[in-house]
Amino acid sequence: MTGTGPSPEPTPRGDGGASSAWRLRIWHWLDRRTGADQLLRTSLDEPIPGGARLAYVFGSGLLFIFLSQVVTGVSLAVYYVPSPLSAHVTLSYIVKEVAGGAFLRSLHSYGSSAMVVVLVLHFLQTFLFGSYKGRRELLWISGSVTALLVLGMTFTGYLLRWDLNAFFAGSVGTNIAGDVPFVGGWLLRMLRGGSTMGALTLSRFYAFHVFVLPATIFLFIALHVFFFRKAGAAGPVHADPVHPALATEPFYPRQVIIDMTFVLIVMGLLGMLAHFVPVALGPIADPSNGTYLPRPEWYYLPFFQWLKFWEGAKTVIGVVIIPAVLLALIVFLPFLDRGRERRPWKRPIPVGAVLIVLIGLIGLGMQSRLDDSRDPTTVAQIAKQDLAESQFVHAPFEPLAAPSDSGGAAPATAATGATASAVPSKAASRGKTLFDSHGCSGCHGVDGAGGGIGPALTGISGRFSPAQLTALLKAPNAGMKAGGMSALTLNAADMTALVSYLGSLGGGPAPATSAVATTAGAPGGSVAVSASTVSDTGSGSGKPSGAAGRAIYQSDGCAACHGAGGTGTARAPALTGVGAKLSAARISALLRTPNAAMVAGGMPPAKGSAKDIASLVAYLRSLSSTAVAHGAVASASAGAGTAATQAPPPAVSTTNPKATSPVTPVAKTPTSVTKTSKPIATTAASATDTLPAVASQAAATDQRGAAIFTARGCAACHGVGGVGTRSAPALTAFSKTLTPAALTSLLQHPNHKMQAGGMPAVAISATDMTALVSYLQHLGTPATSGAAVVAARGSSSPAQSAATVSKPDSTSTVAGASGTSARPMNQLELLGHMVFTAHSCATCHGRDGVGGSWAAPALANTGKSFPAVLLVTMLQHPTLRMRQGAMPAVSLSQGELDALAAYVSFISSKPPAPPAPPASRVSP
Repeated sequence: MTGTGPSPEPTPRGDGGASSAWRLRIWHWLDRRTGADQLLRTSLDEPIPGGARLAYVFGSGLLFIFLSQVVTGVSLAVYYVPSPLSAHVTLSYIVKEVAGGAFLRSLHSYGSSAMVVVLVLHFLQTFLFGSYKGRRELLWISGSVTALLVLGMTFTGYLLRWDLNAFFAGSVGTNIAGDVPFVGGWLLRMLRGGSTMGALTLSRFYAFHVFVLPATIFLFIALHVFFFRKAGAAGPVHADPVHPALATEPFYPRQVIIDMTFVLIVMGLLGMLAHFVPVALGPIADPSNGTYLPRPEWYYLPFFQWLKFWEGAKTVIGVVIIPAVLLALIVFLPFLDRGRERRPWKRPIPVGAVLIVLIGLIGLGMQSRLDDSRDPTTVAQIAKQDLAESQFVHAPFEPLAAPSDSGGAAPATAATGATASAVPSKAASRGKTLFDSHGCSGCHGVDGAGGGIGPALTGISGRFSPAQLTALLKAPNAGMKAGGMSALTLNAADMTALVSYLGSLGGGPAPATSAVATTAGAPGGSVAVSASTVSDTGSGSGKPSGAAGRAIYQSDGCAACHGAGGTGTARAPALTGVGAKLSAARISALLRTPNAAMVAGGMPPAKGSAKDIASLVAYLRSLSSTAVAHGAVASASAGAGTAATQAPPPAVSTTNPKATSPVTPVAKTPTSVTKTSKPIATTAASATDTLPAVASQAAATDQRGAAIFTARGCAACHGVGGVGTRSAPALTAFSKTLTPAALTSLLQHPNHKMQAGGMPAVAISATDMTALVSYLQHLGTPATSGAAVVAARGSSSPAQSAATVSKPDSTSTVAGASGTSARPMNQLELLGHMVFTAHSCATCHGRDGVGGSWAAPALANTGKSFPAVLLVTMLQHPTLRMRQGAMPAVSLSQGELDALAAYVSFISSKPPAPPAPPASRVSP
């Protein structure tokens, strides 16, 4: 019987029908609540004017690569710990221990490069097609901002590796922010979390890379898609940008298939690169490494090369203004090119401008690579860096050490490719890691041995208790703050570990029974004995000995400034005859507490034991008097200071930039003794007696080599005549074991041990290198000894040397900056001179900043070109050229900065100093 009502819905038969019905019900349930069906239809049925095209794949490809970066980045973040102590070791663990970790990290790294490539292709396709025209201004702007955010992602992610290249490249990149006018200092501090790269820098970059920038990119991608759907696809170049009168084709299925094919090809290429050419990881960041040459990723190479063309005041133009103008032109292009013409050959001006910029970027990148390949020193250094990177990658993983008593863990130093030195406890091992990761070695040198900025910390436990060290680290005193030392904010366990490490540094008191005496004629060679290991000779009563004082004078490098036997040099006055003028008690008091004139000349107080000071005083009083000394030494007992005891700031040694020559015979306890194969005579008589015979006995080549050796500050580390000091070994025997070619190669390309001691590559002309090698291989002979003294003194006779010694009067005028009619410095300028001296500015800029040196120019005319306010700004934020010359940012109080600027202006108001004698300074 046939009913009159509506026929019932067919009943699905079998299990397949029931399953299909359930899927439909679930889909309808979701659709009613989310509108998923309409959303998919709207997305996939989007009309494309002119039909699907291969040129439209880049937008979808960018979105997919970004999502891939998110997935791989989250997977890496599961293991990564963003702190200087753990960042590098956890990344090393990912690469070396996690299954597929190296592939995952390489996929993430190559993905960032792929995003840049596809981003450029998407920009070029959109620009050449004129797809920004026709009410698509917001679409273009949102895409431009997204591109800048992507570049920010690549920059912030690069530092997270925390290896050498990432650290130094990050330093260069963040320094650029400091060049922005008005807000540069704030930007730099915001990025770094302070004035230097450290833990706060890493944590901030991690927060930007993982949270801030991805969230912002997601926001602008959503806006970009919204504006795209609102304006619609522009179609091919011949279509009208507002109303394209072309047949349309839905996005699905052809365009979807084309897009997915492109994505699969890109991911396949990335996968093969990640598998067959995994991304390398270099040794852990070491702020004290002064020889490393950082190079950015390939897409930042053009800008890296661009920076080389802008120096001084022009830096702001090249680094800030020109890039800002180009970015503004790109972002606001739709408002500048408002015509409806889209064909590129009909738009010659905008297309030509973009092509010029694109060709310029490619040319700059290629030029950067070409410059590196042309410089032999750069090639050798980069090859050495690549070798160290390869060795680290293939070395076994070194995990964090077991938890120490202080509650922390320290990464094994073998992970950095360096040989770990023995430390007394696990707490000290952790303290060493904190010392390095917080950049302490950047000022105080490797293992606290002293650097160009901060003093040596060896033996500091003999002067301060752990409680006092902790208090000083938490609240530095005025002198430490003046040197740029900031308070350390560490937890109790880390502070205990750091203090433990400082206490483990060498230099503690040595027993007198372990002394080794210097024997001038002993068979088998002499021993250059460090200060505190020398027992008193001549008697066993423990009285001060001139021999022990002489060892202190030699081992601390005092001869580098005051000459062998205290005969004086062009950099410091003679000390001979000081015993006839001053009592032992007065000399000892002046060594421990220098007077104002001595402090202004850079003389720090002696910190040695009473016995060491007494031995040094005995040696100084034993020095024979000469006409030069009698004419130069004035009474210091009046309290005004003497020229004989006033020493200039230390000079930087090109053979060891981390070490500076002490300007006073400070008795520090050594960690080792340095052996030489031949005895060296360094008495005053032996030095001065050879002076008349220099011209006849020493070849002109050796004299030039001696001048180079002295002018470049080599004596500050290796001692006058290369006899060795505590900072560096003797060269008198070592140089004779090598051929001239081998010694030249070693000077140009120092080995690992020499680099660890701070020895940089010596870059001088072939003629100068020949002279230097000849001098080094003749060290120890009377001729070279005399040549060394002549070079150190800067004159060929005692009479000429006497002319260079002057007695400072109570007005404290600056030598070389003022003539007979020079006005005295006022209080502010005098304070600036003391700041200049205390911070060893003369190391690079020459004595009193007047003469300059091979390392940096004179400052005598700087005040004429820059007002004091601008000088203060340049001190706080060095320009690119200053930073390339190793000029650090000066961290002083505002009053000290004003005083320093006033002093520079003072020396600029005077006629420049006469040039130094050719023998005392040789241009590199």
